[in-house]
Amino acid sequence: MRMRVLLATAGLMASLATVGGAVGQAQAAPSDCARKYLCAYPQTNYRGGAGPVGDSNPDLRRYPKFRHVQSIFNNGASCTALLWSKPGYGGVRHALSRGDGYPNLDHIPEYRTTGIQSNSWSCL
Repeated sequence: MRMRVLLATAGLMASLATVGGAVGQAQAAPSDCARKYLCAYPQTNYRGGAGPVGDSNPDLRRYPKFRHVQSIFNNGASCTALLWSKPGYGGVRHALSRGDGYPNLDHIPEYRTTGIQSNSWSCL
């Protein structure tokens, strides 16, 4: 069991390392992602028009841009966005700090086919 957890963690770290260096680096928000929102895009590099959400959502599948998300940016006021691979805050979770984004989600297998299915916020 411990070995599986270590391998899963190593795989996740490798996936995040190939996302393009965006994670952990503050970057300018895409012009169509309003402050206080988490914005999903149907194309890489924040293209195709923002699909913004401002609250926690146990089921994002009703939003087409989250079902087919290719890039995402957290332009929240002060909180970290928690991204979940399953509805109801389940599955694999990724934390996205305010001012950070993933310009290309193809390298994160959990979101490649299902999109981001729920989100919440952590303001610790």
